[in-house]
Amino acid sequence: MSRRRGSRWLRRLRRVVALVALLALAAVAGICWYFSGAAVAVDHSPYHPQLVQRVLDGRVQLSRDPWSVVPGTYGLAWEGGYGTVGEPARTTATSVVRPYAPVRGTPPVGTSVWVDPFAYEGDPKTALGLDFQEVAVRSDVGDLPTWYVPGAAGEKTWVVFVHGRGGTREESLRYLRMWHSLGLPVVVPMYRNDVGAPPSPDGVYHLGETEWRDVSAAVQWALTHGADDVVLAGWSMGGAIALQALDRAAVAPAVRGVVLDSPVLDWRDTFARQGSDRALPRPLTALAVRVVEQRYGIDLDRYDWPARARDLKAPVLLFHSDEDSFVPDGPSRALARARPDLVTFVDVDGAEHTRGWNVDPTTYSAAMTRWLTATGSVPAREAAG
Repeated sequence: MSRRRGSRWLRRLRRVVALVALLALAAVAGICWYFSGAAVAVDHSPYHPQLVQRVLDGRVQLSRDPWSVVPGTYGLAWEGGYGTVGEPARTTATSVVRPYAPVRGTPPVGTSVWVDPFAYEGDPKTALGLDFQEVAVRSDVGDLPTWYVPGAAGEKTWVVFVHGRGGTREESLRYLRMWHSLGLPVVVPMYRNDVGAPPSPDGVYHLGETEWRDVSAAVQWALTHGADDVVLAGWSMGGAIALQALDRAAVAPAVRGVVLDSPVLDWRDTFARQGSDRALPRPLTALAVRVVEQRYGIDLDRYDWPARARDLKAPVLLFHSDEDSFVPDGPSRALARARPDLVTFVDVDGAEHTRGWNVDPTTYSAAMTRWLTATGSVPAREAAG
C-alpha cells in the first residue's frame, strides 16, 4: 500500500470512528433526556392491568401478575365500578382467585381491573360515613381542593396527609377512620398537578422541590383554623415532599412529628432501582439523574436523608418493607440506624409499596396509635380507648 493510500485510509477510519462516537454520544444524550423527562412526567391515565377471568359466588378470578397476588385486603377498581377483594384463596401460574364484595357492581368477565391499594373510593362521607368539608387551601399556584375531616372538639394536634406521586386524596381513606377514632382532625390537600388542582408552571413534577410549598400552605391552613401543631403524613413521593416541608417551610416548628410509608428518602437510590428495572446500565442511570438535576433545578443532595440524618428535626414513624419493589427500603433502614433517637421503624412483613395497612391493618394501626401516644399527639386515655 502506498503512503498516500495509507494516509487516505487512516483519514476515512478516523471519520468512521468519529461518526460512531458521535452517534453513541447522541444515543446516550437521548436516553438521558428521555429518562429525565419520564422522571418528572405527570401521568393520570387509567391503569387497569389485570383481567377478570371468571366471576364466582362471592369470589372473582383475575389474571395473575405481581400486583394481583399481593396479600391483604384491597379495592377492585374498573371503569364504572368498584368492589373489595380479600386474601388470595387460590393461585395458579396464570390466575388468582380472591373473595369479592361489590361496592358499585360486579365486573363482567373480560373487564380490565386494578387491585387497588387505596381500598376505598369516593370521599370520607361516601366511603366511611365521616362528615367532612371541602375547603380551598391557597398556595402559590392557586387554590388547592382539600378535605377537612373534623376530630374531637378542642383537639389541637391535626394530621396533614400528603399522598404519593400520581395519587389522589383517596389514598388517605384507609387511615381516616383510625385517626378519627383517636379524635384527630385531618387535612387532606391536593397538590400541584393533581387532577382538579392547579398545574405547576411547566406542567411536571419537581420531586418535592416545589410541592412542599403546597404542604406548607395546608399546614398554615390548619394552624389558622384551630390547630396548635400538626403531624405530617407522607406516602411514597409524599414522604419526600413532607420532609422538604419540615426542612424548608416557615411552619416547620409547628410539626410535632412525621409519619412516613414507603417514602422516597434518597431519589438517587430510587432512580437506580428503577433504572435497573429498565435494564439501564448504572453509569447511564447516574448520568440521567444528573440531567434531571440540571434540567429541572433540583439539588438531590437535599433529598438524601440518610446522609442528612443529623438535620432531621422531628420524631418519625417509618413504615417500610424489603418487599417494596418500587422504592427500596435501604435508605429507610439507614435513616433509622442513624437516628434511633427520632426514628421508629416498622417493618410490616410481606408488604409491597405503601401496602402495609392492607397486609395487616391491626398491627399497622396499633403501631400508629402507640407512636401517636408516645409523641403526645393524642392523650393516652384516647389511645387506650
